[in-house]
Amino acid sequence: MLTASARCTRHCYDCPICTATLAVTAFGRQSETHLRPADSTASHESFILHCQHCDWSSLDIGVQFNKPTKITEQLNKLWKARHTPPEENSLESSPEAEPVKLDHDTAFKNLTTFYKEQLQEAGDQQNPYGNSPYNSPANLQRIMNLYGGLSYNALKKTREKPQPMREAKDRNEGLVTYTAAEGISDEAALQKLQKLGLNATATASQRLATPANFDAHFIDELWPVATPLRVRRGKRCRSCRQFLARPEPKVGSMRYKIRLIAVNFIQRLSVRPLQAAPPMHNSAFHVRAEPLPAIRLQPHQAKQYILTVRNPIFESVKITLGTPAVTPGRVASRVTILCPSFTVGPAGDMWDEALSASTTSASDGGRQAAMASLTGSAEADRQPEAGKVWERSRNSTSVILEVVPGSLQQRPSIVPKDGADAKEDPIREDDDLLEVPIYVRAEWEADAHEDEGLSSGGKRKERESKELGYWCVIGLGRIVEG
Repeated sequence: MLTASARCTRHCYDCPICTATLAVTAFGRQSETHLRPADSTASHESFILHCQHCDWSSLDIGVQFNKPTKITEQLNKLWKARHTPPEENSLESSPEAEPVKLDHDTAFKNLTTFYKEQLQEAGDQQNPYGNSPYNSPANLQRIMNLYGGLSYNALKKTREKPQPMREAKDRNEGLVTYTAAEGISDEAALQKLQKLGLNATATASQRLATPANFDAHFIDELWPVATPLRVRRGKRCRSCRQFLARPEPKVGSMRYKIRLIAVNFIQRLSVRPLQAAPPMHNSAFHVRAEPLPAIRLQPHQAKQYILTVRNPIFESVKITLGTPAVTPGRVASRVTILCPSFTVGPAGDMWDEALSASTTSASDGGRQAAMASLTGSAEADRQPEAGKVWERSRNSTSVILEVVPGSLQQRPSIVPKDGADAKEDPIREDDDLLEVPIYVRAEWEADAHEDEGLSSGGKRKERESKELGYWCVIGLGRIVEG
C-alpha cells in the first residue's frame, strides 16, 4: 500500500530484526517447588511475540502481554506508558520542569489541528461571505450592480489586509524542540557501544520501518513492526484475458488460487513398449487394482518403444527431439530416435475429441476387426522405419525410440588392465535404472499479444513465432545383471 497508515491493526507484527512474521507464544513461569502446579492454566500468565527465524522476542525490550488477543491495543498502551510522562499536567503545574518529548502521533495530531484552524481563519478573512448563497463572483457582481455597492462594514472588511499564517508556538500546537536533556546522552551511547559492539546498533532500514523506531539507536530498543497491508492482484492471460492466478477473497488468507497451471501447457511425453506383453488375466475380474510388474531389461538386447508427444495448446507445434547417443552414468546404454523431427496437431474441445473417437470406433472399428481377422494383425506386420512417424492423431504424434541397455558388469578384455582399472566400483542404488534424457524443442506461431484484436488500419497483426525448450527424463525400467 502507498500510505504509511495502511497496516494491520489486529495482531499481525513483523520482526524488527529480520522482518519475519512474529508468533504469539505463551510465556509461563516455572513453579517454585519444581512440581506440577495445581492449575495448569495459571502458569501461562503472560504472552510474548516471538520470531521463529532469528529467535527475537518482545522480552528483549521488556514487553509482555496479558492475553493473546488485541496485541495492537496492548502494545500501544505499553509504548505510551514508557514514552509518555505519568502526569499529563506536570508541565502546566511546574513550568520550570524539564520538557518531556512528545511521541510522533501526538505531535502530528496537534500540528494538523493547528494548521487546520489557521487555514479556516485565513479563509474566513479572505471570503467574508463564505456562508452566503451569493458567494460566487458572478452572483456578487450582479447584486452590486443592482443595489449600487456594499455596506460600510463590508467595505471595511474588504480593505483590511489578511493576517499571515503564524507558526506553532508550544507543545499543544505541535511544536517539538530538541534539548540536550532528551533521549540518551552521548557518553551513555558511547559506553553502550563499547560494551555491545557495532553489531548491536540499529540499521537505517530497521529504524525507518515504523515511527516507533525512529529514535532507536540499538537493537534492544527496536519495537515490533506492524505488518503493512499489501495489494494482491490477479494475473490475467495476455491473449484471452482469463485469470491465471487470483487471490482468495478472504483477507486473513494470503494464498492464491491457481486457475491454470503452466505444466498443462507444456507438451507431454509418454512411452510404452512396441510389443506389449498381453495380460495374464482378464481385468474385468480384478477386485482391486494390482501393482504394476517391475520391468526388467536384458543387457545388450535392443528394445523398441513408442514415444508419444501430446500437444495441449490450440496451435500446431513443430517438435524436435534430441538425446545423447549414450546415456550418462555408470551403465552406458545406446539410444536412438528414428524420427526426431515431426509436427503435432492442435488440441481441440473435449466434446470434439469424444465425438471423433465415437465416430471412428463406430465406423472403422468393425472394418479393422474384419480385416485383421482375415489378413492378420496390421500392427504386427508393421516395421519401424527411420524418418517416419509411427502413429498420428488429432493432437498427438508417436515415434519409435530404440534402446540397447548396457551391462552392469564390465566386459572381459584381452588387454590386461592396471590394478586401479581392474577393480570395479560396487553397484550403487539405482545404478541399474535405465533413464533416457530427452531435450524437447517446440516451435509454433501464435497471434501477437495486443490488447486490441485489430490494428489501427483494420488489419490483423502478424503472427509471431514462439519457441520453448526443456529437458525431461523418461524411465524405462531396470537392467538385469547379465
